[in-house]
Amino acid sequence: MKLELQKLNIDEGSGQSFAFEESSVGDLPGVTLLEPVRGQFMISNLGAGYRLNGTFGTRVSQPCARCMEPVKENVEFEIDEMYLPSGQEESDQEDVFVLNSEVLDVTDVVRQNLLMEVKEFPLCTADCKGLCPVCGANLNTTACSHQHTVEENQ
Repeated sequence: MKLELQKLNIDEGSGQSFAFEESSVGDLPGVTLLEPVRGQFMISNLGAGYRLNGTFGTRVSQPCARCMEPVKENVEFEIDEMYLPSGQEESDQEDVFVLNSEVLDVTDVVRQNLLMEVKEFPLCTADCKGLCPVCGANLNTTACSHQHTVEENQ
């Protein structure tokens, strides 16, 4: 969802609400969307720039960091960011992004924030045993002959 900010005709000090629903938000390394990303957000005209704030949510699947089985989770996140035209930003401002054009790619903003919210090393269970380092068997579901040998060498 790309918004041409000048064409929105939002007066300074006011805003406009939008619904967001996208089944694909671009490249999500290691993460699979199980449901579309849905949300509600507002674009406000601050005079010097624009503010995007809203709430979003989806359901994702990622491989367990130990056994590679799918880990499914609901992800909810908020976005509250300010965008200033190129040349108007100040170096000490946090959460301020530069607009290099009059187009704001909301889908990319959502993708970046979603990637920050998903777990970096998801586990299927807290006590996941992982994979056998010799044969690759899932030790949560199978006992392999290497398991005893590996434990002795530790």
